[in-house]
Amino acid sequence: MKLDLKEWTEKSLTKDDWDFTQYKKLPTSAISRVYQWEMDRELGSGKGPFGKDAANKKWLATVKKDFEVLPNAPVVSSSGSTFKTGKGGNLGGGGSSSLHVFQINWYCSQQELVDAFAEWLEEQSDAPFTTFPTNTRGRPRTQFTLLEKISIHRFHKVGYSGGPKFFRENAKDAYKANLKRINWTLAQREMNLHLRARTKELARMSKAAGKNWKKVLY
Repeated sequence: MKLDLKEWTEKSLTKDDWDFTQYKKLPTSAISRVYQWEMDRELGSGKGPFGKDAANKKWLATVKKDFEVLPNAPVVSSSGSTFKTGKGGNLGGGGSSSLHVFQINWYCSQQELVDAFAEWLEEQSDAPFTTFPTNTRGRPRTQFTLLEKISIHRFHKVGYSGGPKFFRENAKDAYKANLKRINWTLAQREMNLHLRARTKELARMSKAAGKNWKKVLY
């Protein structure tokens, strides 16, 4: 299936189109919303950068206001023992089980919560048992990496390949320089897969609604 993607030029690609630094500390679900918006721009939504939209600005302000890291607090187990949350939220325990406290961001979808727990299992250093490893090749370590891959896709569209010259010329730009850690070829391959999947999803949406997805979503 050939993708009908937005064309970018050196002139049309502004910093707001590739620098997503302002979203780096957002909750995972908020980044997912930004990612979907930017993906749809590639597929012809006709919208500008996520952060330039008035409604999105208001939504982002609400998300930042409502989301905060919870402080340490005492917890009482069913046996009556009292624990206090500490670094990592590990309350201790014995035998084949341990007690942990998790802060849950309910802006997240069910799948995002499942993925977050799976990632915690893989990275938890003080868990009493080691879980079986899973094949995570290609999965971003953070949701923000998805936005960085959109940046790479757009740089590709204007002729950059992610070679040494690009990074020499942009050594003083922290955002661009940080893209060096990502394999640009694999990132573009992944973006193509995501764009194809999103295209099919939008087609189904248009068919079900009886009108163009742009009118449904935007």
